[in-house]
Amino acid sequence: MPQDLASEHEIHDAAMTLFRKYGASAQNVAARELVSAAMANDLGECKKWLEIRRALFRNKDVNRYTRRLSDKLIWAIEQSFEMNLPHLATVLGVIAAEAQQAETHASADLRHLAGGGAQPLDGGANPDMPEYTRRLSDKLIWALSQSVDQGKMDIAARLKPIYEVTAEGDAARAAAYVNRS
Repeated sequence: MPQDLASEHEIHDAAMTLFRKYGASAQNVAARELVSAAMANDLGECKKWLEIRRALFRNKDVNRYTRRLSDKLIWAIEQSFEMNLPHLATVLGVIAAEAQQAETHASADLRHLAGGGAQPLDGGANPDMPEYTRRLSDKLIWALSQSVDQGKMDIAARLKPIYEVTAEGDAARAAAYVNRS
């Protein structure tokens, strides 16, 4: 795909090409590319893959996956870019890549134990999505909670200070909004 997707038409075409090739898993492919670009601190590539993911959600009947820890972190990365916080997105990209690696390892273990034919149990749309996930801190506390529940304390330890800072930022933005009225 070209490095600089300039027009809405090019973004749409790239998303549809990805969808034709991977089907509903196209968002996972785009998410992996987004995480890679975030880890490389390549803002142009991040914006490209963010727009491709948006086009997939907008133009295809593709639901956002939110069951896996990495899915929650990818959603937080997307919002970090939307809020013009590329450094936070870079840090979250590293943590998301680590979570993806742990999930891949866990899936491989499950398939091996089940004789090689079992489907992974860690993907898909989450039927229990919390009502409120608009703020970045909401997404991060959701991911932090899941990392603790899964015993991924190293990831939780890195997410906790990030959550605390984003919660303070969200509170400050909310206070500024209230004072504006």
